[in-house]
Parts: sequence; structure tokens; C-alpha cells
Amino acid sequence: MSEKEDKIPVWCKSEDWCALKSTSKILGHKWVPVITYHIHDNTPARFSEIKQEIGDITNKTLSNNLDRMEEQGVVDRKVEKEKPVKITYELTDFGESLIPLVEDMISWGQENLREGEKEEAWIT
Repeated sequence: MSEKEDKIPVWCKSEDWCALKSTSKILGHKWVPVITYHIHDNTPARFSEIKQEIGDITNKTLSNNLDRMEEQGVVDRKVEKEKPVKITYELTDFGESLIPLVEDMISWGQENLREGEKEEAWIT
């Protein structure tokens, strides 16, 4: 059995939707692709740097997403015990493997969306 086959649960190996559902579980959260993209471009990244880059995200939302991403193995959180304590985030190899998907999302958006009201995506 290949390494790739080992990563798919036995009960759904023959179902195409299962891989899609698993991917959506990670990238399906509104901010995860955006956070992933910003950490990739600015690694290692501090919380305040990520927030500044994204702009329109609350501290709580960013914190919750980073915690979830750490639990899922997308980011590593590193604590440097200097004064003041310095916490940085970097993508894991697994997180880096998401970058092509995030870049595809960016390309698709650039090709298919037009400007509209804030928080709305207008399809041409």
C-alpha cells in the first residue's frame, strides 16, 4: 500500500467525495486559506504581522484559526523565551502542500470575480 493510500480512511477510499470532504475540512474555513497564504509569504510570522497583513479579522478569530491550524498540523507555533516572549508561526510541510490549492483559489478568483459590496463575491 502506498503512503498516499494510507492517508485516506479505509471506509471511504473508493469515494471521490471523501477526499474532497477531507480537504474542505481544512481549507473550508473562511480565513484558513488567507492565513496560510500570508504565513507562506512572510515566514516566520508573528500574530501581529498576520493580523496587519489580513486587516479585516478579529484577534479572537485569528487566534481560533491558528489554534485549529496547529491542531490539524498546518502550522507550527514556536515560542522563543526572550523578553518579551516571541511567538511565531510557520507552515509545516503539510501546510506548504496546501499552497498550490490556495494559489489556484487566488487564480480562480482573479479570473471569475468582479468587485462588489464588501464581503460579497460577484461572479461575472
